[in-house]
Amino acid sequence: MKKILLILVPLTLSCSVKDAQICKFKDGREAAVSLTFDDGILDHYTLVAPKLDYNGLKATFWICGANIGTDDYYAHRLTWDMCREMAANGHEISSHAWSHKNFAKATEDEIREEVQKNDEIIERELGQKPITFCYPFNAITDAAAAIVEEGRVGVRTYQEAQGQMNTHSTAESLDAWLRKVIDNREWGVTMTHGIHDGWDQWEDEKVLWNFYERLSQKRDSVWVDTFAKVASYIAERDNCSIKVTKRGDKVTITPTCTLDPALYKEPLTAHVLGRYIEFDPFGGPQTFDLSDPLFGKVLNIIGDSYVKNHVRPYTETWHFKVAKKHHMVYNNYGINGGCIAFDRSWIGFGKALVDRYDLMSDEADYVIVIAGHNDTGTIANSPDSEKVFLERLDSLCSGIKTKFPKAGIGFVTPWNVNRAMFPEVTEAIRQACEKYDIKLLDATKSIIDVRNDDFRAKYFQGPKDTAHLTDEGHDLLLEWGDEFFKSL
Repeated sequence: MKKILLILVPLTLSCSVKDAQICKFKDGREAAVSLTFDDGILDHYTLVAPKLDYNGLKATFWICGANIGTDDYYAHRLTWDMCREMAANGHEISSHAWSHKNFAKATEDEIREEVQKNDEIIERELGQKPITFCYPFNAITDAAAAIVEEGRVGVRTYQEAQGQMNTHSTAESLDAWLRKVIDNREWGVTMTHGIHDGWDQWEDEKVLWNFYERLSQKRDSVWVDTFAKVASYIAERDNCSIKVTKRGDKVTITPTCTLDPALYKEPLTAHVLGRYIEFDPFGGPQTFDLSDPLFGKVLNIIGDSYVKNHVRPYTETWHFKVAKKHHMVYNNYGINGGCIAFDRSWIGFGKALVDRYDLMSDEADYVIVIAGHNDTGTIANSPDSEKVFLERLDSLCSGIKTKFPKAGIGFVTPWNVNRAMFPEVTEAIRQACEKYDIKLLDATKSIIDVRNDDFRAKYFQGPKDTAHLTDEGHDLLLEWGDEFFKSL
């Protein structure tokens, strides 16, 4: 009689995760803040935006199309080129109506014209219709709301005024407001006009700049982002439900959202089994592998335009794409034109990395530095500066190791460009990494062929560019970058 051999295979059954929930704010942060600026004042470009960019903060600028490019009795104004540059840096340029007409004193036809005319010129000049709105004079009426709010993710209906000529803001009052927002787990929205121009000017602008620095240092607990992004998140959160199942190491989130996916595009965060998981509320069932060692880890990446990505969004970079592949929390601290050792803030490029790495969030599992390209020019033009560079490179590596004792730390060199002092800078980076046991990714040996004209024409952001890749150029580095992340 034949023996029948039974092989028992253990089954892994799906089970429902009962305590999964959508987070109140992105990445599980305690509160949210949107910094908003009214009236399209020139100060916003010359003074405010550089301070925001330096501190890694994104804001919303409400503009009136009739005033753009003008200087009137009230203030000097932004130009469309300035608006485009600010938008390219991740700020929101949105509508404050065409000519700042008081809607409480306007007819419905006048309101409709103010709204439509401003929407049209912003879309024509910036390529996207504004999806938020700020009422001139904060004059909100039922008639205006019926016209304004159609096709918007949100409108500003409350705000915390920040200024000194009229509001009399102090460091203490700004901090007290922020503490209240955090304690109450709220979305705080600020309203600021000009700095030295327009309404509610500042006698001591450093009060505001120092507040931005303190706000930046709280990014572990406070989500600071544009009005559109936070408004979208909140609306989606309040109109979405999720079903979560677990099978082995894999978790599947199935969302149901009742909003219009053509208008609402902000990812949501779910808290599942002690992890924060970002998901698309309109994306159908989405499965995540919890066994991935990089899953949910926090990455701080700091550097120059290799990190910021020049005139393109950093979401096109290889490091962002690799981080998102593994569902990491990604914090970008890049500044265009930045150096490891030399302060270039006097020409709009920010302080040296050695003087600003401490601004990075303390909560990091991995830290990556990408820099050195811009230091070569200073050293080549000033021989005495090579010693300064070496000292400050050493301080940067030592400081990051001290600030992040438990993090995996990596350093990426620039590409192999043909410029004076480039070999010396990359060799110094190699030696410093060896000294401090920092993992080095030598980009001089990557597939990026800077000296090939055809390669540059296809994969770089401009015909003479030697530093900034296109979206397709960054894709060439995905496998290379993935292996580097896993090695940290």
